[in-house]
Amino acid sequence: MTHFPSYRALVPAGCLAFLLIASPMAHADSPSSGGDVTVAQTLGDRELTVVLRRVTSVPGPLHVDVITHAGTAPGRLTVVARSSAESGPAARATVDLGAEPRSYSAIVDVDRAGPWELALGDGVRTARIPFVVPVQVISPPERLVYGGFLAAGVLLLVSVVTATRARRTAWAVLPAGGVVAGLAVAVTAAVLSASLPLPPQPGTQLDPTVANVTDPYALTQPMTGDYSRPPVVLTVDDAPVAGRAADLGLTLTDGSTGLPVDDLVVHDSALVHLLLVGPDGELWHEHPIRTGPGHYELHVTPPASGHYALSAELVRRGGGVQLVRAAAGFDVAGSAVTPGPEPVRLSAAQLTGATEVGGTRIAVTTTPPAAGEPATVTARVGDTDDLQPWLGMAGHLILAGPLPAAAPVGAAAQVAPVWAHVHAMGSTSTMDPSRPGMAGLPPINGDSAPDETVAAYGPDVPFTYTFPVPGRYRLWIQVERRYTVLTVPVVLDVAPEPQETP
Repeated sequence: MTHFPSYRALVPAGCLAFLLIASPMAHADSPSSGGDVTVAQTLGDRELTVVLRRVTSVPGPLHVDVITHAGTAPGRLTVVARSSAESGPAARATVDLGAEPRSYSAIVDVDRAGPWELALGDGVRTARIPFVVPVQVISPPERLVYGGFLAAGVLLLVSVVTATRARRTAWAVLPAGGVVAGLAVAVTAAVLSASLPLPPQPGTQLDPTVANVTDPYALTQPMTGDYSRPPVVLTVDDAPVAGRAADLGLTLTDGSTGLPVDDLVVHDSALVHLLLVGPDGELWHEHPIRTGPGHYELHVTPPASGHYALSAELVRRGGGVQLVRAAAGFDVAGSAVTPGPEPVRLSAAQLTGATEVGGTRIAVTTTPPAAGEPATVTARVGDTDDLQPWLGMAGHLILAGPLPAAAPVGAAAQVAPVWAHVHAMGSTSTMDPSRPGMAGLPPINGDSAPDETVAAYGPDVPFTYTFPVPGRYRLWIQVERRYTVLTVPVVLDVAPEPQETP
């Protein structure tokens, strides 16, 4: 009787190969195809949130949602998508905004991967939003995994045929060894892939091109661990007149070359977060539109004459967050005067206060504020958990100080040593650190956080900050409720740092 020891030995190997091939594969070694891109835009008098939904196939549709807010004027917007890297026809659509604040949608087609630009126009102004259309990329370890399993499967069949038909069963040992080698390569690549670093990411670390988006693993330049870029210089082109609507021009230049800065990436749902502090203590948190390389524009109507302090929060490609302050701000001429809202006043002797903004009662509390010690300021907005995420967060806290008590707030904020932008803290220890204050809610589309159509946060919105020096600070708490951004002004007196007792 003929024996086939090699055939029986191949059965466990075949079972192992089947189990490994049938098992789900981890994709941690591949660059993420990305989630939705959310960009806040102040287009004329409209404060809009533009959401570019994730593109799942190329060519394929790009879903564009435009979320409006209370008071947004109805009208038609044009949407034009065009590849930035290659010439070709532009994809066009329109969005008809209604009087009701909600999400309005349009669909444009994208036919290639790489850098793109979305132009959103209202007939007078056009916002130009850069974005990247990704593709699903197979990493080198994945290729080894697939290739190893494929080779193992083919050689397994060869081994079975050889073992059953060859007169000398020893010939089956050769393809059987190939099966083992293929499985070893596949398993090793799968295990080690999780520890391999991702390549530089186009759009966040590198300037995106068609080549590096479609094949980010190709080495087209020397490897480096530092992709940061120089600081940005912010200048204001023209100062408006009090009580008159005007377009405020902003220029961003590179601090080392003087060239226009055109490599900003979306940070906290905006390309630029512009903070304006008026002479009476008002705060405007706006998002100017990009009109060209290094040029941004904001439509404003200053309510009062006087000095306005201005700063911008932004991120350059490959670098961290920059809080850039305009060196001189700008002065508004005219005689129009509109008193600002009365702030909530807090101190070590007065830890609670309340006000009403937009018909919503808001209570503000603080732990005893002292320099050098963490202080937690909490806003309780209404009594129900119906807050909406604004700019990707449940709440924002802007602060400037210390400020002289008698000086106009805008002029004092211009030279204040401390400016800060704090995000709301999460309420549980299991929150996703990429979405502070949004614990317990899953992403709505791949890697994407819930957008403004989700009203499920609050009513308590806490912020923690360590004030470096004592004095009087101006704080502005911002949350969104019922598609309205509520701004709560606060004056906080921070006590000197406690002295250690010997």
